[in-house]
Amino acid sequence: MSTHHDQGILLASIAAERASNPHLRALSNLMAASQRGEARIFARWWASWFGEPMQVCSAEERASMPGLLDTADVPKIGAAEASSFDRLFVDLMIKHHKGAVAMADSELGHGSDPRLRIMAHAIRHEQQGEIALMRGVDGRAAVSNAFRNMFTDNVNPQWDGTLDRDAR
Repeated sequence: MSTHHDQGILLASIAAERASNPHLRALSNLMAASQRGEARIFARWWASWFGEPMQVCSAEERASMPGLLDTADVPKIGAAEASSFDRLFVDLMIKHHKGAVAMADSELGHGSDPRLRIMAHAIRHEQQGEIALMRGVDGRAAVSNAFRNMFTDNVNPQWDGTLDRDAR
């Protein structure tokens, strides 16, 4: 998950500088800050559990990580024309966030450490909320989405809402 967070921080940091829409710039700053905080928590937990810094994930792990953008996608966002930057960022970040929700749901369905399950729940809620904001949801719809996000994955339609995916 830390590799996923690192990429999210990179993308959000680029958007915080380049987005034309001021709301998208502000949301990007928020995304980068929250993912930096979560990454620090993960690193501290890892060090306390294993007595060493977190390892970099393998190429196989990267390839199978939901929502981790291809190495060709990241340079695209840096080179995007100003007129197309916001749309490209939103499209790529939504894909990235959907992957984070899928990983969080996997932890909720299969994990046993209560700290990781709580973090997974928070990540799922946060990422779905940010997707809604990137899609322009506001007011009552945002509150309604936030409530639904506490109980289910609203961005990955293949998930049926149960916490035990093996039960299907």
